[in-house]
Amino acid sequence: MKFYLTGVSGVGKSTLVEELKKREISGFDIDYIEGLCSWKNKATGSEGIYQYGIGRDWLEAHDYFCDTAKLKQLLNEHKGDLVVSGLASNQDEYLELFDKIFLLRCSPETFISRLNSRKENQFAKEKSEQEHILGWYKNYEKEMLKKGAIPINTDRPLTVIADKIVKHFHEIRVDNKRSIS
Repeated sequence: MKFYLTGVSGVGKSTLVEELKKREISGFDIDYIEGLCSWKNKATGSEGIYQYGIGRDWLEAHDYFCDTAKLKQLLNEHKGDLVVSGLASNQDEYLELFDKIFLLRCSPETFISRLNSRKENQFAKEKSEQEHILGWYKNYEKEMLKKGAIPINTDRPLTVIADKIVKHFHEIRVDNKRSIS
């Protein structure tokens, strides 16, 4: 089965994928697969390059796109369960590739704190970039819930969150077996 974890920056997508991998569940974050995602200018379509501190104006003028064909190829190459995390502007094009979608959410205070304290990723550490995220995240979460995403509160400890996700995986697998028989 293929599972997608999504949510705004700082909710813990990458961290959760790494925790699930420790539990022998294969996975990856779309941000870390070379050539899978890129920034594009909304007006011109030309590729852009994010740099630390680039600011809200740049983010508002660009979208982050995932190469759907390449993602589909990666999913088809993998046999067995796979967890993919990410958030791309065009994710509506590829959500159907996944058996279940999980929406990771936490309080704005938590995700802003995580953005400010993370060391491996500089995205949205700048205040105006954080304001940009704060301006749209509630609508994004509402849309994902309307699409059937399973909400997961990530304000809790990582092991508790991972346990909950794994429990959902098992329940989904059992439900699928029942519907097949």
